Amino acid sequence: MRRFLLFGLLLVCLAAPACGAGTSAADVKAMATCSPSGTALKIEAQNLHFNTKCLAAPAGTPFTIAMNNQDNGVPHNVAIYQSPGRSKALFKGQTIPGVATVTYDVPALPAGTYFFQCDVHPQMNGAFVVR
Repeated sequence: MRRFLLFGLLLVCLAAPACGAGTSAADVKAMATCSPSGTALKIEAQNLHFNTKCLAAPAGTPFTIAMNNQDNGVPHNVAIYQSPGRSKALFKGQTIPGVATVTYDVPALPAGTYFFQCDVHPQMNGAFVVR
């Protein structure tokens, strides 16, 4: 019984980072390696992963995010939060089942480093840089 409990605990500990529980504000800052290059952003979801860990937009300017969901029958979205704790949503895109593409219209955001994720699969996340 003791081995079973230890094995179960080990599985829970290993799974926690995959569920987004291990993402901290410091992690987000470390992922923030990109800079804005326009107002038309693109991201792809495939195999329960985004193709980037960093998105960037110019400060004070509305922008778009074209999200291409390549996971057949699997719902995804893009949401932007003030921090990994997800206590304050700055934008929540509509969830779409794949295979499909949606373009989100996002209002202007102030300069800062934020956090983006798929709300259905929080392990799909990264830094959102606004400069």
